[in-house]
Amino acid sequence: MTVHEAFGTDVLLTGWGHSPFGKLPDETLESLIVSVAADAIASAGIEPGQVDEIYLGQFNCGMVPLGFPSSLALQLSDDLAKTPATRVENARASGSAAIQQGVKALLAGTARHVLVIGAEKMTHAPADVVGAALLGADYELAGTDSVTGFAGIFGSRGGRR
Repeated sequence: MTVHEAFGTDVLLTGWGHSPFGKLPDETLESLIVSVAADAIASAGIEPGQVDEIYLGQFNCGMVPLGFPSSLALQLSDDLAKTPATRVENARASGSAAIQQGVKALLAGTARHVLVIGAEKMTHAPADVVGAALLGADYELAGTDSVTGFAGIFGSRGGRR
């Protein structure tokens, strides 16, 4: 019996965790992922071995050398060693896309407990690298230089009508 058959389309968020906002120079992408994953699992009142699938929403675009950061969540516990971990990327909506994939896994009945993580670490890179990487998500602006990324674009258009 799938979750959908047992509970309809209701999916419960039973635990959560988050890092502080702002520049965290002593944190790495790995430490951020492991920390919030531990908090979310503890908050849900489950053990790491009960997690059936992991989805990580993360926009990389070359800002982090590791191309498969969803595996970083496995560092939390040996009980996660064989848990499928998938990176989901959808530019600014990567976290939302990861949630959507987790919900689909629950409704399909392929998972009972899903760990969804959204993580970014951009403060380690110079502004021009981050700005250009962020613009890599825009069809028309990909490959152009920027020290502000989308924030600068949105700010420059904010006063226009």
